Formats: sequence, structure tokens, C-alpha cells
Amino acid sequence: MSFARKDKVRILRQESYWFNQIGEIVSIDKSPLMRYPVTVKFDKCDFKAFSGVDGGANTSQFSVKELEAAAS
Repeated sequence: MSFARKDKVRILRQESYWFNQIGEIVSIDKSPLMRYPVTVKFDKCDFKAFSGVDGGANTSQFSVKELEAAAS
């Protein structure tokens, strides 16, 4: 499956904080060497990502196999 910027996707990586959540693709790296080329942005933050930093993280990188298209 091919994805593009602004597509809504569901996360399939079970160990991810955002497992089964829907996010929006913000960038896709075309380099064949990238293990996790797709950057996805979420509405909710993972406050555990950076200890002592206000706000936490609301983006993460995934492989194409760890994503599925979500209904917009």
C-alpha cells in the first residue's frame, strides 16, 4: 500500500504507545536505507517519551508495514 502526506493511518505496532490509534502522516522518507521512513503525528502526547520535558512527544516513526489506512 502506498501512503502520502496528510493520510490518516492506524498504528499496528503493538508495543507502540499509539497502538490502534489514528494519526496523520507528516513526512515520508524515500531513502531505501531508512528502517522507519514514515513520520506520524498524533493528537495526544506520550508524556513518558522525554522525562522532565513539558509536553512529551506527539510524533513517531513507523515502517509502512506497521500502518493501515484509516477512514477519514
